[in-house]
Amino acid sequence: MTDSDTSIPSFELNAKLVGKRDCFDAWREAVREIYDVEPLFEGVSDRERAQGWLLGSLFFTEVAFSTALFGHEPRHIRSTSYLSLQIYKEGRMRGIADGNYFDVSPGVVHIFDFSRVFRSTTENSVVSGVFIPHEAVGYDPAYHPAHMMFGGHTPAGRYLLRSFFAMQELLPNVRSDEADLLAEGFCGLLRGYFHQGDTEDPAVRALRMERSAEIRSYLDRHLTDPGLSVDRVCRAFNVSRSSLHRDFAAVGGVGQYISRRRMEHTLHLLLSTPSSHDRIRSIAAESGYRDPDQFSRIFRQRFGVSPSRVFGRKRAGAAPYRGQWQGPFDVQTGAVVGDWLRSM
Repeated sequence: MTDSDTSIPSFELNAKLVGKRDCFDAWREAVREIYDVEPLFEGVSDRERAQGWLLGSLFFTEVAFSTALFGHEPRHIRSTSYLSLQIYKEGRMRGIADGNYFDVSPGVVHIFDFSRVFRSTTENSVVSGVFIPHEAVGYDPAYHPAHMMFGGHTPAGRYLLRSFFAMQELLPNVRSDEADLLAEGFCGLLRGYFHQGDTEDPAVRALRMERSAEIRSYLDRHLTDPGLSVDRVCRAFNVSRSSLHRDFAAVGGVGQYISRRRMEHTLHLLLSTPSSHDRIRSIAAESGYRDPDQFSRIFRQRFGVSPSRVFGRKRAGAAPYRGQWQGPFDVQTGAVVGDWLRSM
Protein backbone atom coordinates (compact mmCIF):
# COMPACT_ATOMS: atom_id res chain seq x y z
CA MET A 1 0.00 0.00 0.00
CA THR A 2 1.13 3.58 -0.53
CA ASP A 3 2.30 5.39 2.58
CA SER A 4 2.13 8.97 1.41
CA ASP A 5 -1.08 10.95 1.89
CA THR A 6 -0.35 12.77 -1.37
CA SER A 7 -0.25 9.61 -3.53
CA ILE A 8 -3.22 7.71 -4.93
CA PRO A 9 -3.98 4.39 -3.17
CA SER A 10 -2.11 1.41 -4.61
CA PHE A 11 -1.09 -2.14 -3.74
CA GLU A 12 1.26 -4.86 -4.98
CA LEU A 13 1.30 -8.63 -4.58
CA ASN A 14 3.96 -11.05 -5.80
CA ALA A 15 5.83 -14.20 -4.78
CA LYS A 16 8.56 -12.22 -3.00
CA LEU A 17 5.98 -10.72 -0.66
CA VAL A 18 3.84 -13.78 0.12
CA GLY A 19 6.20 -16.68 -0.60
CA LYS A 20 6.23 -19.01 -3.60
CA ARG A 21 4.23 -21.76 -1.93
CA ASP A 22 1.26 -19.51 -1.11
CA CYS A 23 1.46 -17.17 -4.09
CA PHE A 24 -1.50 -18.56 -6.03
CA ASP A 25 -3.79 -18.71 -2.97
CA ALA A 26 -3.00 -15.13 -2.01
CA TRP A 27 -3.50 -13.89 -5.55
CA ARG A 28 -6.83 -15.69 -5.91
CA GLU A 29 -8.03 -14.21 -2.64
CA ALA A 30 -7.05 -10.76 -3.91
CA VAL A 31 -9.22 -11.10 -7.03
CA ARG A 32 -12.17 -13.02 -5.56
CA GLU A 33 -14.32 -9.87 -5.42
CA ILE A 34 -14.13 -9.93 -9.22
CA TYR A 35 -13.55 -13.53 -10.34
CA ASP A 36 -13.92 -17.16 -9.38
CA VAL A 37 -10.69 -18.85 -10.49
CA GLU A 38 -9.89 -22.55 -10.98
CA PRO A 39 -6.29 -23.52 -11.83
CA LEU A 40 -5.52 -25.61 -14.91
CA PHE A 41 -1.93 -26.35 -13.94
CA GLU A 42 -0.22 -29.12 -12.01
CA GLY A 43 1.60 -28.48 -8.75
CA VAL A 44 2.31 -25.04 -7.29
CA SER A 45 2.54 -21.79 -9.26
CA ASP A 46 4.44 -18.66 -8.25
CA ARG A 47 3.79 -16.79 -11.50
CA GLU A 48 0.86 -14.83 -10.03
CA ARG A 49 1.35 -11.14 -9.29
CA ALA A 50 -0.88 -8.09 -9.17
CA GLN A 51 -0.62 -4.33 -8.96
CA GLY A 52 -3.50 -1.91 -8.54
CA TRP A 53 -4.06 1.86 -8.46
CA LEU A 54 -7.26 3.65 -7.46
CA LEU A 55 -7.64 6.74 -9.66
CA GLY A 56 -10.84 8.54 -8.69
CA SER A 57 -13.68 6.21 -9.74
CA LEU A 58 -11.34 4.00 -11.82
CA PHE A 59 -9.43 0.93 -10.65
CA PHE A 60 -6.34 0.29 -12.82
CA THR A 61 -4.60 -3.09 -12.63
CA GLU A 62 -1.74 -5.12 -14.04
CA VAL A 63 -1.83 -8.85 -13.29
CA ALA A 64 0.07 -11.98 -14.29
CA PHE A 65 -1.33 -15.47 -13.82
CA SER A 66 -1.04 -19.12 -14.78
CA THR A 67 -3.35 -21.11 -17.06
CA ALA A 68 -6.79 -21.09 -15.42
CA LEU A 69 -10.56 -20.96 -15.73
CA PHE A 70 -12.11 -17.59 -14.87
CA GLY A 71 -15.74 -16.95 -14.03
CA HIS A 72 -17.52 -13.68 -13.31
CA GLU A 73 -21.15 -13.05 -12.41
CA PRO A 74 -22.93 -9.80 -11.46
CA ARG A 75 -22.94 -10.95 -7.82
CA HIS A 76 -19.18 -10.38 -7.65
CA ILE A 77 -19.49 -6.58 -7.80
CA ARG A 78 -22.65 -5.76 -5.90
CA SER A 79 -22.71 -1.99 -5.58
CA THR A 80 -22.29 -0.71 -9.14
CA SER A 81 -22.24 -2.03 -12.70
CA TYR A 82 -18.77 -2.01 -14.21
CA LEU A 83 -16.91 -2.31 -17.49
CA SER A 84 -13.62 -4.18 -17.59
CA LEU A 85 -11.13 -2.86 -20.17
CA GLN A 86 -8.42 -5.48 -20.76
CA ILE A 87 -5.22 -5.41 -22.82
CA TYR A 88 -3.23 -8.64 -22.99
CA LYS A 89 0.53 -8.10 -23.12
CA GLU A 90 1.24 -11.84 -23.10
CA GLY A 91 -0.88 -14.97 -23.36
CA ARG A 92 -4.40 -15.50 -24.62
CA MET A 93 -7.98 -15.72 -23.37
CA ARG A 94 -11.01 -17.44 -24.94
CA GLY A 95 -14.51 -17.60 -23.56
CA ILE A 96 -18.09 -16.35 -23.39
CA ALA A 97 -19.50 -12.93 -22.49
CA ASP A 98 -23.29 -12.74 -22.22
CA GLY A 99 -23.59 -15.83 -24.42
CA ASN A 100 -21.20 -14.62 -27.15
CA TYR A 101 -17.78 -16.12 -27.89
CA PHE A 102 -14.60 -14.01 -27.76
CA ASP A 103 -10.92 -14.63 -28.45
CA VAL A 104 -8.37 -12.25 -26.91
CA SER A 105 -4.73 -11.94 -27.98
CA PRO A 106 -2.07 -9.25 -27.37
CA GLY A 107 -2.29 -5.81 -28.95
CA VAL A 108 -6.08 -5.40 -28.90
CA VAL A 109 -8.29 -3.43 -26.50
CA HIS A 110 -11.24 -5.49 -25.23
CA ILE A 111 -14.05 -4.01 -23.14
CA PHE A 112 -16.45 -6.32 -21.29
CA ASP A 113 -19.65 -5.43 -19.45
CA PHE A 114 -19.31 -6.98 -16.00
CA SER A 115 -23.00 -6.62 -15.18
CA ARG A 116 -23.34 -9.81 -17.28
CA VAL A 117 -22.01 -13.35 -17.01
CA PHE A 118 -18.41 -13.94 -18.15
CA ARG A 119 -16.52 -17.26 -18.50
CA SER A 120 -13.05 -17.84 -19.96
CA THR A 121 -10.02 -20.09 -20.22
CA THR A 122 -6.63 -18.38 -20.20
CA GLU A 123 -3.05 -19.27 -20.97
CA ASN A 124 -0.11 -17.96 -18.90
CA SER A 125 -0.77 -14.26 -19.29
CA VAL A 126 0.14 -10.68 -18.38
CA VAL A 127 -2.79 -8.28 -18.56
CA SER A 128 -3.22 -4.54 -18.04
CA GLY A 129 -6.68 -3.14 -17.46
CA VAL A 130 -9.08 -0.82 -15.71
CA PHE A 131 -12.51 -1.21 -14.10
CA ILE A 132 -14.88 1.60 -15.04
CA PRO A 133 -18.38 2.37 -13.65
CA HIS A 134 -21.04 2.42 -16.38
CA GLU A 135 -22.15 5.94 -15.54
CA ALA A 136 -18.61 7.31 -15.87
CA VAL A 137 -18.63 6.73 -19.64
CA GLY A 138 -22.37 6.69 -20.42
CA TYR A 139 -22.53 2.94 -21.02
CA ASP A 140 -26.06 1.52 -21.38
CA PRO A 141 -26.39 -2.32 -21.26
CA ALA A 142 -29.74 -2.07 -23.05
CA TYR A 143 -28.08 -0.41 -26.06
CA HIS A 144 -24.35 -1.20 -26.03
CA PRO A 145 -22.93 -4.72 -26.60
CA ALA A 146 -21.56 -6.87 -23.79
CA HIS A 147 -18.17 -7.00 -25.53
CA MET A 148 -16.39 -4.40 -27.66
CA MET A 149 -12.92 -4.57 -29.20
CA PHE A 150 -10.56 -2.09 -30.85
CA GLY A 151 -7.62 -3.53 -32.78
CA GLY A 152 -4.17 -2.00 -32.92
CA HIS A 153 -4.33 -2.09 -36.74
CA THR A 154 -6.89 0.76 -36.73
CA PRO A 155 -6.21 4.43 -35.86
CA ALA A 156 -8.90 4.31 -33.15
CA GLY A 157 -7.40 1.17 -31.63
CA ARG A 158 -3.84 2.51 -31.70
CA TYR A 159 -4.94 5.78 -30.07
CA LEU A 160 -6.79 3.98 -27.29
CA LEU A 161 -3.85 1.64 -26.66
CA ARG A 162 -1.37 4.52 -26.46
CA SER A 163 -3.68 6.57 -24.24
CA PHE A 164 -4.15 3.69 -21.80
CA PHE A 165 -0.45 2.92 -21.47
CA ALA A 166 0.40 6.63 -21.14
CA MET A 167 -2.05 6.80 -18.24
CA GLN A 168 -0.70 3.59 -16.69
CA GLU A 169 2.85 4.97 -16.82
CA LEU A 170 1.75 8.05 -14.87
CA LEU A 171 -0.05 6.16 -12.08
CA PRO A 172 2.86 5.52 -9.67
CA ASN A 173 3.53 9.29 -9.51
CA VAL A 174 -0.02 10.68 -9.54
CA ARG A 175 -0.99 12.84 -6.53
CA SER A 176 -4.38 12.41 -4.91
CA ASP A 177 -5.41 15.96 -5.84
CA GLU A 178 -4.85 15.12 -9.54
CA ALA A 179 -6.79 11.85 -9.55
CA ASP A 180 -10.29 13.08 -10.39
CA LEU A 181 -9.08 15.28 -13.25
CA LEU A 182 -7.08 12.47 -14.86
CA ALA A 183 -9.91 9.96 -14.38
CA GLU A 184 -12.41 12.31 -16.02
CA GLY A 185 -10.06 12.88 -18.96
CA PHE A 186 -9.71 9.13 -19.56
CA CYS A 187 -13.45 8.58 -19.22
CA GLY A 188 -14.10 11.42 -21.67
CA LEU A 189 -11.99 9.59 -24.24
CA LEU A 190 -13.98 6.38 -23.76
CA ARG A 191 -17.31 8.20 -23.98
CA GLY A 192 -16.38 9.18 -27.51
CA TYR A 193 -15.85 5.50 -28.41
CA PHE A 194 -19.23 4.48 -26.98
CA HIS A 195 -21.19 7.23 -28.68
CA GLN A 196 -19.88 7.29 -32.22
CA GLY A 197 -22.38 8.55 -34.80
CA ASP A 198 -24.78 6.03 -36.35
CA THR A 199 -25.97 6.98 -39.86
CA GLU A 200 -28.42 4.10 -40.28
CA ASP A 201 -32.10 5.06 -40.34
CA PRO A 202 -33.50 4.32 -36.84
CA ALA A 203 -36.60 2.57 -38.20
CA VAL A 204 -34.53 0.33 -40.49
CA ARG A 205 -32.09 -0.44 -37.69
CA ALA A 206 -34.95 -1.34 -35.32
CA LEU A 207 -36.48 -3.77 -37.84
CA ARG A 208 -33.13 -5.34 -38.63
CA MET A 209 -32.30 -5.78 -34.94
CA GLU A 210 -35.73 -7.27 -34.21
CA ARG A 211 -35.37 -9.82 -37.02
CA SER A 212 -31.84 -10.67 -35.96
CA ALA A 213 -32.97 -11.20 -32.35
CA GLU A 214 -35.78 -13.53 -33.49
CA ILE A 215 -33.39 -15.58 -35.63
CA ARG A 216 -30.82 -15.85 -32.83
CA SER A 217 -33.54 -16.99 -30.45
CA TYR A 218 -34.60 -19.65 -32.97
CA LEU A 219 -31.02 -20.83 -33.40
CA ASP A 220 -30.46 -21.03 -29.65
CA ARG A 221 -33.63 -23.12 -29.20
CA HIS A 222 -32.47 -25.62 -31.85
CA LEU A 223 -28.74 -25.80 -31.11
CA THR A 224 -28.92 -29.45 -30.10
CA ASP A 225 -30.44 -30.44 -33.46
CA PRO A 226 -27.65 -31.77 -35.76
CA GLY A 227 -29.84 -30.86 -38.76
CA LEU A 228 -29.80 -27.13 -38.01
CA SER A 229 -28.54 -25.32 -41.15
CA VAL A 230 -28.53 -22.03 -43.06
CA ASP A 231 -31.14 -23.31 -45.54
CA ARG A 232 -33.44 -24.32 -42.72
CA VAL A 233 -33.22 -20.85 -41.17
CA CYS A 234 -33.93 -19.20 -44.54
CA ARG A 235 -37.06 -21.29 -44.94
CA ALA A 236 -38.23 -20.67 -41.38
CA PHE A 237 -37.98 -16.87 -41.72
CA ASN A 238 -38.54 -16.49 -45.47
CA VAL A 239 -35.25 -14.63 -45.97
CA SER A 240 -32.55 -15.00 -48.61
CA ARG A 241 -29.10 -16.37 -47.86
CA SER A 242 -27.57 -12.97 -48.70
CA SER A 243 -29.85 -11.15 -46.22
CA LEU A 244 -29.08 -13.70 -43.54
CA HIS A 245 -25.36 -13.33 -44.19
CA ARG A 246 -25.58 -9.53 -43.79
CA ASP A 247 -27.42 -9.90 -40.48
CA PHE A 248 -24.71 -12.23 -39.14
CA ALA A 249 -21.66 -10.75 -40.87
CA ALA A 250 -20.27 -9.38 -37.61
CA VAL A 251 -19.99 -12.92 -36.17
CA GLY A 252 -18.70 -14.58 -39.34
CA GLY A 253 -22.04 -15.87 -40.67
CA VAL A 254 -24.80 -18.15 -39.41
CA GLY A 255 -22.64 -21.29 -39.55
CA GLN A 256 -20.02 -19.69 -37.33
CA TYR A 257 -22.71 -18.45 -34.95
CA ILE A 258 -24.15 -21.97 -34.59
CA SER A 259 -20.71 -23.48 -34.02
CA ARG A 260 -19.77 -20.89 -31.41
CA ARG A 261 -23.05 -21.15 -29.53
CA ARG A 262 -22.77 -24.94 -29.41
CA MET A 263 -19.28 -24.65 -27.98
CA GLU A 264 -20.45 -22.10 -25.41
CA HIS A 265 -23.27 -24.45 -24.43
CA THR A 266 -20.86 -27.35 -23.91
CA LEU A 267 -18.49 -25.20 -21.83
CA HIS A 268 -21.40 -24.23 -19.58
CA LEU A 269 -22.40 -27.90 -19.16
CA LEU A 270 -18.83 -28.99 -18.44
CA LEU A 271 -18.47 -26.35 -15.74
CA SER A 272 -21.85 -26.88 -14.11
CA THR A 273 -22.46 -30.65 -14.02
CA PRO A 274 -20.86 -33.47 -11.97
CA SER A 275 -17.99 -35.35 -13.56
CA SER A 276 -18.41 -38.93 -14.79
CA HIS A 277 -16.70 -41.21 -17.30
CA ASP A 278 -19.38 -40.90 -19.99
CA ARG A 279 -20.47 -37.34 -19.31
CA ILE A 280 -18.27 -35.64 -21.94
CA ARG A 281 -19.65 -37.93 -24.65
CA SER A 282 -23.24 -37.21 -23.57
CA ILE A 283 -22.58 -33.44 -23.40
CA ALA A 284 -21.27 -33.56 -26.97
CA ALA A 285 -24.44 -35.34 -28.09
CA GLU A 286 -26.66 -32.90 -26.14
CA SER A 287 -24.97 -30.02 -27.97
CA GLY A 288 -25.50 -31.43 -31.47
CA TYR A 289 -22.16 -33.20 -32.00
CA ARG A 290 -22.51 -36.79 -33.18
CA ASP A 291 -18.75 -37.44 -33.32
CA PRO A 292 -17.03 -37.12 -29.88
CA ASP A 293 -13.56 -36.86 -31.47
CA GLN A 294 -14.69 -34.00 -33.71
CA PHE A 295 -16.25 -32.32 -30.68
CA SER A 296 -13.02 -32.60 -28.67
CA ARG A 297 -10.96 -31.24 -31.57
CA ILE A 298 -13.26 -28.21 -32.10
CA PHE A 299 -13.46 -27.55 -28.35
CA ARG A 300 -9.67 -27.49 -28.04
CA GLN A 301 -9.40 -25.11 -31.03
CA ARG A 302 -12.01 -22.82 -29.51
CA PHE A 303 -10.92 -22.69 -25.87
CA GLY A 304 -7.30 -23.81 -25.98
CA VAL A 305 -7.87 -26.74 -23.61
CA SER A 306 -9.42 -30.19 -23.94
CA PRO A 307 -12.92 -30.95 -22.58
CA SER A 308 -11.47 -33.60 -20.26
CA ARG A 309 -9.08 -31.03 -18.77
CA VAL A 310 -11.93 -28.66 -18.01
CA PHE A 311 -13.92 -31.49 -16.47
CA GLY A 312 -11.00 -32.60 -14.33
CA ARG A 313 -9.82 -29.10 -13.42
CA LYS A 314 -9.75 -29.69 -9.63
CA ARG A 315 -6.68 -31.86 -9.59
CA ALA A 316 -5.07 -33.20 -6.46
CA GLY A 317 -1.79 -31.48 -7.30
CA ALA A 318 -3.28 -28.04 -7.91
CA ALA A 319 -2.73 -25.26 -5.43
CA PRO A 320 -5.39 -25.61 -2.70
CA TYR A 321 -7.95 -22.89 -2.13
CA ARG A 322 -9.06 -22.52 1.46
CA GLY A 323 -12.04 -20.24 0.78
CA GLN A 324 -10.35 -17.24 2.40
CA TRP A 325 -6.66 -16.47 2.36
CA GLN A 326 -5.27 -16.60 5.91
CA GLY A 327 -1.77 -15.27 5.20
CA PRO A 328 -0.29 -11.99 6.43
CA PHE A 329 -1.05 -10.16 3.18
CA ASP A 330 -4.85 -10.42 3.55
CA VAL A 331 -5.41 -6.97 5.05
CA GLN A 332 -3.18 -5.22 2.58
CA THR A 333 -4.40 -6.93 -0.58
CA GLY A 334 -7.59 -8.98 -0.72
CA ALA A 335 -9.50 -6.80 1.70
CA VAL A 336 -8.27 -3.62 0.01
CA VAL A 337 -9.46 -4.70 -3.44
CA GLY A 338 -12.88 -5.59 -2.08
CA ASP A 339 -13.17 -2.32 -0.13
CA TRP A 340 -12.16 -0.27 -3.20
CA LEU A 341 -14.74 -1.91 -5.44
CA ARG A 342 -17.51 -1.60 -2.86
CA SER A 343 -16.76 2.08 -2.25
CA MET A 344 -16.45 3.19 -5.89
